[in-house]
Amino acid sequence: MSERKNEKSLKVGVKRGGGKPPGYEWNVVILSQVHDESMSFLTAEQYDHLAQQVKELAKQEDPTRSDVVDVRPIEMFYEIRDKGGVLQKINARVFYCVCKLNRTISNLGAVNKKNDGQTPDHIKILMRNRCRKYNEAFCKEQDDLG
Repeated sequence: MSERKNEKSLKVGVKRGGGKPPGYEWNVVILSQVHDESMSFLTAEQYDHLAQQVKELAKQEDPTRSDVVDVRPIEMFYEIRDKGGVLQKINARVFYCVCKLNRTISNLGAVNKKNDGQTPDHIKILMRNRCRKYNEAFCKEQDDLG
């Protein structure tokens, strides 16, 4: 798959240096299918709420941890955990990976987690595959992907 074709599968969320001063520390890209998947269970207001959390991470020196956003590592990627408030009864999970080489957060997907306990294996497999494909296409850093 060519890099130009791969670029069409990404949407830019924010650009490093953009935004209100002091600006974002990290770029944010969103896999094209993520928006449609997210909107299958979120309202526009709920989607914007979760997008704000990703933007908050993009302001941090290290987007893999935060005092403001509930972030947990899973394998080679991370999840933002949120529920209640504007999300009402939705137990949302937003999955992302980090490419340190080009300072980019890649939003891999979002789900309404309906069960208690760990993230289901089929979701982990899907996000692991998306992370691997993103890294192979855009993050040439092979030894330290997260």
